Amino acid sequence: MQFVKYSVLRLGLFCVVFLALWKLMAWPIFTSGLIALIVAFAVSYLFFNKLRLAANEDARNAFAKTNASKTESQLAEEAIEDSYDESQRPENK
Repeated sequence: MQFVKYSVLRLGLFCVVFLALWKLMAWPIFTSGLIALIVAFAVSYLFFNKLRLAANEDARNAFAKTNASKTESQLAEEAIEDSYDESQRPENK
């Protein structure tokens, strides 16, 4: 949930700065976007550090939930592959 909060916060900050530069100050769209990107990154990095770290932890936990356990048939197939691979290698002399 922290990841979503942090992402929405950064996107909102980007939109506010971008629209202010583009519409109110009549800057070119590319320049406005680039400046808004830099400002959103800097502000979120400097002032929302706890939320950034919590979002990082959420993302790490989401990717750590992969199922790494293997079935007996997968382990047997890997053993066969390993033995075949070893038999194809030249002997070191």
